[in-house]
Amino acid sequence: MSWSFLTSLLEEIHNHSTFVGKMWLTVLVVFRIVLTAVGGESIYSDEQSSFLCNTDQPGCKNVCFNEFSPLSHVRFWIFQIILVSTPSLLYLGYAMNKIARLEEGKEGTSVKFSKSRKVPLGRRQTRDQQVAEENQEEASVNYNMATKESQSDSVAPDATRSGTKTRHDGRQRIQRDGLMTVYVLHLLTRSALEIGFLFGQYMLYGFAVPALFVCSSKPCPFSVDCFVSRPTEKTIFLHIMYAVTILCLLLTVWEMLHLGLGTISDFLQARQRRSPECSRKELEDKAAA
Repeated sequence: MSWSFLTSLLEEIHNHSTFVGKMWLTVLVVFRIVLTAVGGESIYSDEQSSFLCNTDQPGCKNVCFNEFSPLSHVRFWIFQIILVSTPSLLYLGYAMNKIARLEEGKEGTSVKFSKSRKVPLGRRQTRDQQVAEENQEEASVNYNMATKESQSDSVAPDATRSGTKTRHDGRQRIQRDGLMTVYVLHLLTRSALEIGFLFGQYMLYGFAVPALFVCSSKPCPFSVDCFVSRPTEKTIFLHIMYAVTILCLLLTVWEMLHLGLGTISDFLQARQRRSPECSRKELEDKAAA
């Protein structure tokens, strides 16, 4: 995978996610992909070659290492990154497909409208005369339009600020494009995967990498002591990956709460805006009666 393709993919995910989702993506790239690729490979590069046992029995070392580490830490984390990122990639593909279909529908409507606006050749001269007369009327209207624009300049900064907030948050865009249900579904799937991998990491590796591992499996003739390379460094790295997984899970839960509270807030604000209009309409109806 080239860096240009990865950059464009991350930009698309940024465009179709909330602010909290962008934070999760940053943690994924920096603390998972980069940390696993740079730190994990260097720490675990000699994992099996430096696993030493106090016996020369053929096959005993391999059996003991397989019992000590059924799955390499780095391979486990790479598999975790791929599966945890899959719901976001599926959501991105669905969002881009739906937005493309919406744009195609708008283009088709505009083409039909332009075809219906075509004027026969015999009427074009009459239409030109009408346009010349309308230009004179537009000159008198320009003054009124300029006055209205000067009055709306004071409102423009507020609208700009609200538009900036919408682009920065991304929640309104998700609602506008009709992607909220799929977005929440992908968050729930991602949370379930995070919890599953967190439990799986604990079952496979625990919370520490021991310096000494005692093995008594066949074909070892007796209980064999095996020594692990750099156990303290691997334990620290294991704790870091636990912390990163918990952080990503908390960000996902935070994003779901953000979407839920934001939707409730929008509903309450819309209800408050409708209530004065309804009361005013009721008063007008009573006055008319």
